[in-house]
Amino acid sequence: MPKSILKLIILFLISGNSLALIEIGSDFSYDRDIFGTNRQSKSTTRTWGGTIAAHLWSTTAIELNYYDTEDTTIVNETVSYTDLSISVLGQQTHIESKNYGIGLRQAFAPRKAFLVPSLSLGYAKIFKKTKTDYKIRNDSTGVTTTSVQPTLKTRDDSMFGTFSIKLRLSKRISLRGSVQTYIRAFDWDGAKDDLRYTVGFTCLL
Repeated sequence: MPKSILKLIILFLISGNSLALIEIGSDFSYDRDIFGTNRQSKSTTRTWGGTIAAHLWSTTAIELNYYDTEDTTIVNETVSYTDLSISVLGQQTHIESKNYGIGLRQAFAPRKAFLVPSLSLGYAKIFKKTKTDYKIRNDSTGVTTTSVQPTLKTRDDSMFGTFSIKLRLSKRISLRGSVQTYIRAFDWDGAKDDLRYTVGFTCLL
């Protein structure tokens, strides 16, 4: 975890001791997509994360969040390059993303309501690692090898937005469904290009 984010979390938790209400939450999502002419390729995405919110007022809170996402795409499709006498039999791309965010959460209903919609906006730092390998056949010899590309690491600053709806199950426990997006600063048109849907639970401490 980046030191700057760790410092924010420590300060956040210290300040939270003097606040009336702390809410923690966990979210998870899983998506699997089969594609290709013969359904020979697939893509899977798994996301899990957590949030900590310290309520400043009854419907407004400071929120810290963390999301870990793994995307794996396996393409089993042969592409031949006759001029090079090789064929690419397939490729696999694995992307790991770690997102750290801090922002404000505004609820649009009282905390004790049965349904509580809310909107969170803030700053996020995204660390991403991309690894790709190719399965290559030498058509002259018939020998098949795997070419592993160097891991590509990136770090981006962005804004995040999350719309959530909580369904109150008990005095302290709620079921939450969320849709979240990450965008570059004020690139609102790009918000629809990176949407994540999750479901999870929250607990009031």
